[in-house]
Amino acid sequence: MSWEPITIGEALRRTALRYPEREALVGEGQRITFAELDRRVNELAAGLMDIGVAHGDNVAVWMTNTPCWVEVWFACARIGAVAVPVNTRFKTAEARYVLEQSEARVLVMMDRYWDIDFLGMAREMIPGMDAMTPGALRSETLPALHSVVLWNDDPQPGTFSIGELRRRDGSGETLAQRGELVSPDDTVIIVYTSGTTGHPKGAMHSHVVLRNAANIARVMRFESGARVLGHMPFYHVAGSVTTVLPCVLMGCTLVTMPQWNAEKALELISGERVNFFGGIPTHFIDCLSVLRERHYDTSCLRSAWIGGAPVTPDVARAAFDELRLDALQAVYGMTETTGATVFSEFDAPMEILCDNKGKPIGEFEVEIAEPGGERRLGVNEVGEVLVRGHIVMQGYYKNPQATRDVLTGDGFFRTGDLGYFDEDGYLKVTGRVKEMFIVGGSNAYPAEIERIIQAHEAVRQAIVVGVPDNRLGEVGFAFVELEEDGELSADALIRYCRENMADYKVPRHIRFADEFPRTPTGKIQRFVLAREARDLAAAGERDRPPADTAGQRGVSR
Repeated sequence: MSWEPITIGEALRRTALRYPEREALVGEGQRITFAELDRRVNELAAGLMDIGVAHGDNVAVWMTNTPCWVEVWFACARIGAVAVPVNTRFKTAEARYVLEQSEARVLVMMDRYWDIDFLGMAREMIPGMDAMTPGALRSETLPALHSVVLWNDDPQPGTFSIGELRRRDGSGETLAQRGELVSPDDTVIIVYTSGTTGHPKGAMHSHVVLRNAANIARVMRFESGARVLGHMPFYHVAGSVTTVLPCVLMGCTLVTMPQWNAEKALELISGERVNFFGGIPTHFIDCLSVLRERHYDTSCLRSAWIGGAPVTPDVARAAFDELRLDALQAVYGMTETTGATVFSEFDAPMEILCDNKGKPIGEFEVEIAEPGGERRLGVNEVGEVLVRGHIVMQGYYKNPQATRDVLTGDGFFRTGDLGYFDEDGYLKVTGRVKEMFIVGGSNAYPAEIERIIQAHEAVRQAIVVGVPDNRLGEVGFAFVELEEDGELSADALIRYCRENMADYKVPRHIRFADEFPRTPTGKIQRFVLAREARDLAAAGERDRPPADTAGQRGVSR
């Protein structure tokens, strides 16, 4: 089937006309039909326009997986604004950086959730906000931001509420007029991924992400009217592109989950008769653990994707059998390539899944090149995975140098992952060129974590590496050198990390060191520390066994 370029707003409108009474969204006690969703999106879009959101403006969205999140994104898409999802696990400084770097004009957010005071963090970022007029906020560190909108109907000083925006009549430019200005090539979302320089980078994607969403729906055999579990975070491409958009294109019902809990997930799968879902291996391990204690009817499930970390054969086979799946499909992708680059086929043999292999799912190119170079490699030759085509991001927001750094001379995106194609055309990813490690499906970059740790007054230097973990795939191991007069315990450092970084970034292992192994030129030998860390972790040796801060809730929040 040939691809027809359309906008996300138009995709929703077409589906609402085709299936007006079908449930589009289920969650937070709401059951919203496609016709109602289309109407609610129009109301919210008009309200955003009324508070000054212009075509091309960036609107930050700091909310968990709820129908409201979807409505805000689609309202932005309908008027040519750009959604900037903010990780709900971020602390104040992390969120502030994204808001500042993205030049967000509006922040739509939760006030409080999971006993976390999100509004309190916003007040830290905007001193004196309570005394300011809504829509006329002023902050030295966030000069572009003029409005904060709370997700409920209870405005607080200095803020608007979603309910208030919906009730605004609007003035001047109409939705129809604004809609005519929106092009499929316009940026529609900026997804931030941690950077090797120690700061996140915003990967820009246009409405053309719908094309990959359609391919995902095709390879997973989504059918109109199917029901899909939405537990993967919407602030990540696995939630927004891989889950939300296929539902809108195909007229499927999205059952939202605000936080991961295996028992709740199984309750929803059984009670809502969910047909499709996906996740990292941790999610499947958690579900299997619950299923072995209590029965849930999962016969409604058809297919699930699994990725974000290596899939071991025992987990793959158990998930396929015990969840009663028709198919379990391995997936490989990343934020910059719209979430999914290769999938194993719906009916692929189990050994393909167990070997974490897949084939490109669309009309784009995937090649293997010499790491750091551009010479292409042949079958079974391991090199860097390169991607070119519609799934590749438009670039990193306001970071042209970082964009140039990841593109080859002929326009291929350097993934930083190592892999090879076998004789049957399957891509097998074998490792990473970069030092990134993946904690429960979330990318963690040593440079970013080290920068935060080294901001502690007692720390001289920190080196962070990833080590294997049975449940989360990998976790951080920090080697820390203190200042000459510095005093700091592992307990205190863990508390400091929890207060200043997302929970998946917090090192699970701390080891204090007097010095680091170095080359003759003085460069720290990370590979020596990485080997030592793996040995220590395997032996269970550590200065302190910190609590698993990426527990069931934290994995997908």
